Amino acid sequence: MSVDFDALALGPCMGTFGEDIVYQPAAGGSYTITGIPDVPYRPAFADQIDGLTPTNIISDDAVVGIQLSQLAFTPAQGDLLTMGGILYRVRETQPDGRGGMLLTLNNADHENDPIPGNPS
Repeated sequence: MSVDFDALALGPCMGTFGEDIVYQPAAGGSYTITGIPDVPYRPAFADQIDGLTPTNIISDDAVVGIQLSQLAFTPAQGDLLTMGGILYRVRETQPDGRGGMLLTLNNADHENDPIPGNPS
């Protein structure tokens, strides 16, 4: 027996918790889809970077969960999307194997800002 996870779980979750997102693939076009945004906190370990003392850094990268059946294309790194009035660029795609995908995002409005403390 096969379970249609997309219809039984993802669809109802998108209907309850989802928000409208304007998705712009790099290939062109603009599509309004539903996604579930989140700003999770995850540890990044600076002791894995040469020259830094062991410490934990907390990251708050924006992410959005989407339902792949809403799209006629596969999301890719570099695509743009607007969510909550903010323009984001897709940094990483993580399919879940059940019809959904988690997109890790960069704020596209600030991606070319200089690094704080460095002369531009």
